[in-house]
Amino acid sequence: MSEGFRDRGRWRRRAITIPTVLVAAAVAFALAPVAIVLTLAYDLARRTRLARTRGAAFILWFLFCEVWGVLAMLALGLLRPVISRRRFLDIGYAVQSAWTGSLAQGMLTLYSMSVEVEGGEHVLPGPILLLSRHASTADTVVPMLLVITPNSMHARYVLKRELLWDPCLDLHGQRCPNAFIARGAGARDIELVAALADGLAPRDAIVLYPEGTRFSERRRARRLEALEQRDDPLLAQARALQHTLPPHTGGVLALLERAPALDVVMLAHVGLDPVRSLADAFNGAMIGTCLRLKLWRVPASQIPRDDEGRKRWLYEEWIKIDRWVGDQHAAARAPS
Repeated sequence: MSEGFRDRGRWRRRAITIPTVLVAAAVAFALAPVAIVLTLAYDLARRTRLARTRGAAFILWFLFCEVWGVLAMLALGLLRPVISRRRFLDIGYAVQSAWTGSLAQGMLTLYSMSVEVEGGEHVLPGPILLLSRHASTADTVVPMLLVITPNSMHARYVLKRELLWDPCLDLHGQRCPNAFIARGAGARDIELVAALADGLAPRDAIVLYPEGTRFSERRRARRLEALEQRDDPLLAQARALQHTLPPHTGGVLALLERAPALDVVMLAHVGLDPVRSLADAFNGAMIGTCLRLKLWRVPASQIPRDDEGRKRWLYEEWIKIDRWVGDQHAAARAPS
């Protein structure tokens, strides 16, 4: 659990979430044969490229991963008194990696998605701070599957606190060094983020989504309005962002202040933009798409040492992400 976060309601929450997942999985798998037959009949009649069937199969896969993930972490909890803390964390990291990787690989397989990664060689050596674009409910598993696991790294995530209502994230996430923060993070939550930079090893990566939430035009307008109201000196750079939200700077500044020798790896990606909610798993927008990633590394020596300089630097890097995303969208719309 992150030092400083007192999750006093965790046992009440888990008393709800764990049985709910187990019951939902039992009901879903009992109804699976009927559901698959009905969705398959619908898809064949409407020629939807099996969109509903794929969606139903993905829900079943998600619940299967939730069940084995919960059971694995409950079993690990029983071993805690008889194994060392280092061994406990190593197993926890392995389960966290396997769980998120299984979810992501299942999504790629069921929706016949392809993957292209440019700049994967920039990830090592660690430790690193990985700053990722946030465009979808599904892209939180992308860094683990395509960046962290292939390089045998350990991820320390910054996540929204409401994700603790997912029992796997709750059990896995609070046993490994992750930071669960509230929306509109205050000083205490910023300190939780900064603490992730303590004790970093060569195979560690801190994963942070500076936008804080998924992109939408409405959220972009609200973010720009807030910058205008306080006459932020970075307003012009923020207005240049067309496909991403102006990044929050608090967590990034806190981490760089705590670990000024930390290199930063930027992660831009496209391909999951249509996935805004669970309903999007059934509309067919993801089928056959290509998940493209671009990574580049900024050495610590090239990052300013003062807060204002670091804010400008972050916005400049985010403009690079934004332009790359725009180029990818334009290329996808161009006639072949």
